[in-house]
Amino acid sequence: MAYVGYSSSEDFDELKSSLVLFLEDRNLQNITTKEALWVELVNYGYKLGDRILTKTNPELWGSDIEELQELLSRLGFYSEPINGIFSKDVVSSVIKFQENRGLDVDGTVGLNTIKEIKRSLRPGLNTSLNEALKTISPSFLTGSLGYSVSFVVPNSGSYKDQLKVYEEIKSVCIKKNIIASFASEVGEDLDEKNIINYVNNKQPVLFLCFKRSEENLIEYFKGTFSESEVGKELSEELGKKLGVKVVGRASDLLKNTKSVSITINGNFYQIEKISELLNFLFKLLNKRFQN
Repeated sequence: MAYVGYSSSEDFDELKSSLVLFLEDRNLQNITTKEALWVELVNYGYKLGDRILTKTNPELWGSDIEELQELLSRLGFYSEPINGIFSKDVVSSVIKFQENRGLDVDGTVGLNTIKEIKRSLRPGLNTSLNEALKTISPSFLTGSLGYSVSFVVPNSGSYKDQLKVYEEIKSVCIKKNIIASFASEVGEDLDEKNIINYVNNKQPVLFLCFKRSEENLIEYFKGTFSESEVGKELSEELGKKLGVKVVGRASDLLKNTKSVSITINGNFYQIEKISELLNFLFKLLNKRFQN
């Protein structure tokens, strides 16, 4: 499990928990055979340079392609989701890079292309384009309205109770000079893909997803090769405040939303808790702006 970016242990229960996280983050819960699981573990254990990457049908996938997407993103040649699939978008980005650097233009990633990609990285640049979009910047501040925050709130309780939670969130945001938008709606559930599209269209400074759960847990984006530093910082401070565990995850919701994204599991979205949580979190945001 350590080879694919998850904690490993000789303890069976801990190893099982790591495997469950791996399957959840990769949307592989439908795997039913050991052979299929082994294929996924092998693919997500690759490092860039372990194999030649070329367009195939079905498409290649794995951690080495995630790394390639990260590096091309840093160099400005790739801006699509980092999903570990050697798609036509990745091939197009590789071709553009090869043309730019005077390499053989074939869309295939061999050792020469990999060497040139790594050589071209600017010294000290350790944040990909996708991860840069996960970093709060004062440039988001516009006029007197301040910055924007998007929310997902679970539908729990009566319609009237749900409406109270939405109104409380709006009230706190107005007082803090923050523009609030909601991917979720009172009485309606959106699937994850629609939520991701909504957030990426809005591009808020922060995306907060509240999830109803028996376990109190805060999650931020952490991939195999990078993590959201701002998401981690905010999550850890919030975790201390609430006394809950904080975990870096590479779930689709955290990986594919381009804003700083945090998932808060538990019942913290309830009316008697939401105001204190948001006030504390917005205080952290303002402090980061000042720094």
